[in-house]
Amino acid sequence: MTTSTNRSCPTTPCSLDIPRSEEFDATFTLPGYRPQTVPVRTKLVGSGAAGFAGNVLAGGVIGMGVDAYNGAAFDHVPNPVIVTMVPDTLPSAERARGPRRGRPGV
Repeated sequence: MTTSTNRSCPTTPCSLDIPRSEEFDATFTLPGYRPQTVPVRTKLVGSGAAGFAGNVLAGGVIGMGVDAYNGAAFDHVPNPVIVTMVPDTLPSAERARGPRRGRPGV
């Protein structure tokens, strides 16, 4: 698995430490399978919104700016990232059934 931010894991499952405010694409590859890319974005989390409200009361705009800057109010979505690898070539139904017998066109 590799990311659009030049991080990688040699095998899966794996974990990466990525700042919460950083968005990226995760690409999974395996020989004989189609590459799968999943966009991972940031989202304001429930506790982050409450924290922002608390910052307005206690710390004002400065506290909100610090949380936004360090990513404390965000989380990655999806988290965890789960993919299902799809083979490059799927056997056709015709090959799976075998040769047809009988008259052509029937």
